[in-house]
Amino acid sequence: MARKPDPEVDVRIKRAATTLIFTKGLDFTMDEVAEAASVGRASVFRRYATKRDLLLDALGSAMDAKVAMPDTGSFAGDLRVVVTETMEAWKAMGPAARQMYGEAGRDPGVAEILREAMRSRMARSWEIYDNALARGEVREDADLWLLSDMFVGVVVYRGLLEKELPTVEAVVQALLHGFAPH
Repeated sequence: MARKPDPEVDVRIKRAATTLIFTKGLDFTMDEVAEAASVGRASVFRRYATKRDLLLDALGSAMDAKVAMPDTGSFAGDLRVVVTETMEAWKAMGPAARQMYGEAGRDPGVAEILREAMRSRMARSWEIYDNALARGEVREDADLWLLSDMFVGVVVYRGLLEKELPTVEAVVQALLHGFAPH
């Protein structure tokens, strides 16, 4: 009778792959995952037939970062927290972020993980929009997905091009007031 896979080994392999994504980008090998997880190569391949399978699973876990539910008492304050977290998440990913977005252009599986992760992340923090609507700080007809896309978009765009990110305050002010004179 075959042994059941050890769930602790599963966790170690996925954690090792996720760590390698953050430290090396997408250019890791299955042998490096096995070494980092302190398991044999066969243990990795028993769970993941290909590097792509492991990569997709690890990317899904890496992108499923928990989002704080800020409640600073104002929409501007809540946006500052969310924009700050978005910028910090990009910086934490380093070169791996650029690689992931490049890979998303070639691999629909990676593209779907990124798309779902971004939407899921914003859906989990939707409470800030509900609070802003209840306080009358946002128009009822506001396209809040567009607002989300605007600040995530500037982080990704500038990050991909290796341009300096704007300040959190500049992003928040642009989101709340646009570019019209005060």
